Amino acid sequence: MSSSSTWPADPPQTRADWVDARLRMAILTGQLKAGTRLHAERLAAQWGVSATPLREAFQRLAGDGLVEIAPQRGARVAGLDREKAAEYYELRLLLEPRALESSLRQADAAFLDEVRRAITELEAVGTADSVETGFSAHRSFHQTLLSRCRNREMLRMCTLLQDQTQRFAANSIDVKHIGQHRALAEAVLEGDIGEAVRLITVHLHTTVDAAHSPTGALPAGET
Repeated sequence: MSSSSTWPADPPQTRADWVDARLRMAILTGQLKAGTRLHAERLAAQWGVSATPLREAFQRLAGDGLVEIAPQRGARVAGLDREKAAEYYELRLLLEPRALESSLRQADAAFLDEVRRAITELEAVGTADSVETGFSAHRSFHQTLLSRCRNREMLRMCTLLQDQTQRFAANSIDVKHIGQHRALAEAVLEGDIGEAVRLITVHLHTTVDAAHSPTGALPAGET
C-alpha cells in the first residue's frame, strides 16, 4: 500500500483511477474545502478530462465519507466537525495499533526497505514543498507501516480513518511530527514490536490533542 510522494501526479492505470486520486487529494489536502459544491463539468475542464469519470468518483468518494450527495442538491465535499474527528481518532486508536502489530509480525527484508524509503521521503519534505508532497509522504509512511496487516478489512478501515483524520489535520495542524515518525520507524526497523505499538499510540494521542487545541481550529463556517 506504499505510494510515492508524488501521488497522484503519476497517473494510475486508468483515467478513472487518476481522476479518483486527484479528487481525493484535493479534498484531503483542503484544496476543496468542506461544503464546496462539486461541479463535474467545471472540474473536468480544469483537469482536462470528461465529466463521466468525475461523476463516478463522486459516488466512490461518497462511499468513503468524503463526498455528500443529496437529491436536487448534487455533490458537495463532506463537512467536518470536532465530534466526528474525535470518533475517527477513537477508532484509529482501537484499530491501528492492532493492525501495526499484525503488519510487523509479517515483516521481511522487502518490507523493511519500504519503511526506510518511506521515512526518508517524509524527512525530506521541506517547508518549500507543496502541501500535496507533504501529505503524500505522510500518507505513504503510515500506509507502509500497516501494509502487511493480514486482516485486509481492518487495513481498509485504517486507510479510510487515516484519510478522514488527515483531512482534519490538513486544515488545522502540522501533520508531520517528524521526531515521532523517526522514533516509530527506528522501532520498526529494530524489530521491537512492543515499542512500535506504544509509539503509534503515543503519536495518535499527540495528533488528537493537537487537533483539539485552541490553535487546531476548524475552517471558517465549520462546526
